Amino acid sequence: MKMLGNSSRSILPIQKQLLYRTCILPIALYRFNLWFFKGAPIVRNINELKRMQRKAALWITGTFRTSPSDSIKAIAGLIPITLHMRKLNGRHHLRYGSIPSTHAINLLLDSQHAKNHPPHKTTISKLTDKQQFNLKSPIKDVNECLNGVRECFNPLFLLFSLGSRVVDYFPSRFSFHSPSSSSDEDLYLHLQNLNQAFRSSQTAPHNIAIVADRGIKKSQVATAVAHIWSENSIVQCLQANSINVTLIEAELMAIRLGLIPTMEEENVHNIIVITDSIAAAKKVFEFKTDPLQNMFIPVTSAIDSFFRKDGRNKIQFWFCPSKAKWPKHKLVDDQVKADKCAPIFPSKESYLFNKKKECDNILSEWQDSFMSNPKRGQLFLDFEDENKKVIKPTYAKGGSWLPSIGFTNSLCARFTRMTTGHTPIGEYRQIFLPHLPICHKK
Repeated sequence: MKMLGNSSRSILPIQKQLLYRTCILPIALYRFNLWFFKGAPIVRNINELKRMQRKAALWITGTFRTSPSDSIKAIAGLIPITLHMRKLNGRHHLRYGSIPSTHAINLLLDSQHAKNHPPHKTTISKLTDKQQFNLKSPIKDVNECLNGVRECFNPLFLLFSLGSRVVDYFPSRFSFHSPSSSSDEDLYLHLQNLNQAFRSSQTAPHNIAIVADRGIKKSQVATAVAHIWSENSIVQCLQANSINVTLIEAELMAIRLGLIPTMEEENVHNIIVITDSIAAAKKVFEFKTDPLQNMFIPVTSAIDSFFRKDGRNKIQFWFCPSKAKWPKHKLVDDQVKADKCAPIFPSKESYLFNKKKECDNILSEWQDSFMSNPKRGQLFLDFEDENKKVIKPTYAKGGSWLPSIGFTNSLCARFTRMTTGHTPIGEYRQIFLPHLPICHKK
């Protein structure tokens, strides 16, 4: 590590951070969830990990050892180790919702999570209130986490098995159409092709077009709308609402809302689905264990029956971004924005929403504590972005500062010293840098 941290011949700071996060941190936190739970004595282990992370931040930035820990960790894009462990531990708890029904852990959880298994004599639900209060175990934390999440996994569903998937039997019966690049020219050509495909679907017999869109309010209420078009008129206008879901789940809900009733119609052979999320449409044909399984199992089953019913049946998915303001898609988008459905509380959360909310809360907690924490240094220099807002620390994509300064070791070290206020003082210059001029303050 010392060799790789050489100031003149070492790897770049951005590479050091990547090396630490991908190689060192997973080894240091291996099986940490066995001792990181509520009520466990973790102070000693946490202090060891904090010292390790401080050394890593000094190694990445190349700054002085007396620099404030919180500042150099933020510049290096390293979230505090306790918050990072909380995030990983929360995801570990959520993964228990994806285990098969035959797993032994199900016997120790509440009856609602036991997946139709008889409760074990040591299950949490059979403990008294006093025993549950005194219990300190990771299983207790898992049970509390799953109580607020909807069941969303079915890993042994037949249509997700190799050889039984829709993509195995009917690989040429569905297609996806999107621009070849994000340029305005390619988007214009794509919209021209979309117009032609939509006109053909309205003039040709046995063809149906579905325009789907979604939106999420600040109250976390999601609105999914689907318009079913035939012969240049809206045949059906469908709408559904949900709460505590992510955007991709809401888009999948809109696609399912329009596809299932359309495929049940007689004499329908070609369906065009127009959406602004091709990623959501592609998930319908995936086979891996996914948090959205229970949502697209009905769609996958209906598509399988639709393709088996007639050899002429096909489905096309077309991408249409909201910013393009395509007339048919704008109608759906306006209906989504006009919806004012009130939230219903209490309500459980989806797997992905719970995961996203936990990450957002942890990031917000780090940013708030960093901005008000005196340990970041009294001389820490705040920078502003293009919108005149103070830049806050983050760990995504290398952090807030490192991607801009992490391609030169000397630049990274000087920037960190300048930002934290730990630059060489006059005595240091006189001893080690006598040839450099000293600016005397008048």
